[in-house]
Amino acid sequence: MEIKKTEQQRPWALYGVDVAAAATSSAMVAPFIAVVDRSIIENANGKTPLGQGLVQGFKTVFTQPLKFIRTSQFGLIYGLYFSTYISANVTDTTTERYNVPEGTAAWYKFIATSVVNMGLCIYKDRAFTRMFGVTATRALPTLTYFCFAARDALTIAASFNAPVYFAQWLNREYGVTQHDARVTAQLVCPASVQFLSTPIHLLGLDLYNRPEASVAQRTGLIRREYFKSALARIGRIGPAFGIGGVGNSYFRSFRSNV
Repeated sequence: MEIKKTEQQRPWALYGVDVAAAATSSAMVAPFIAVVDRSIIENANGKTPLGQGLVQGFKTVFTQPLKFIRTSQFGLIYGLYFSTYISANVTDTTTERYNVPEGTAAWYKFIATSVVNMGLCIYKDRAFTRMFGVTATRALPTLTYFCFAARDALTIAASFNAPVYFAQWLNREYGVTQHDARVTAQLVCPASVQFLSTPIHLLGLDLYNRPEASVAQRTGLIRREYFKSALARIGRIGPAFGIGGVGNSYFRSFRSNV
């Protein structure tokens, strides 16, 4: 395939912007996500009520920021989102350089980000579940891994692929400007999918926390915790792939200057 001449002259500069955009966007959202993830896990296992956990977590972020960013809690989240953003950015830049058709490029990005995000997110969830659990540390059940993988696949598709098509639809059907359509889609799609993925997430956690629970008990827990957990995950995913995604796109726009 023919490489665009202008792109061929500055590939490393473009990838450098991709790295900087990923690093900056991840730093913007990691503290918030780290607090919410811990709070959801401790609420699901009964260790700390959701509201109390959020208050305690954000108090630490704002009163002891240097101490917080040195914790494993922050490091795991930052590493996860930096890796996810850089995978998406590098894939986009590479497919643009080689003039890969839009549909094929979207699949390449979905595969690349899914492999990276799902692998690291499952590792992070395993670590968080053990770090903040109430039971003795043990291996996660196989079904928990499946739940986490299904949850992450939904999130990745809604964060990196769906916004492109939703933005095009808004532009075509309602005349929304391309910029406003992209921002709206980047905020709406990742948040909306949480209504589907939250029960899967709660089930995965409960399979670890209560290995002997009955189907009725698991259904009761999901019903009881669904609404507030879904709202918390929407609040979490907003920064993660909404605000963070908008920020990542903004920083990548500086590629036109290199």
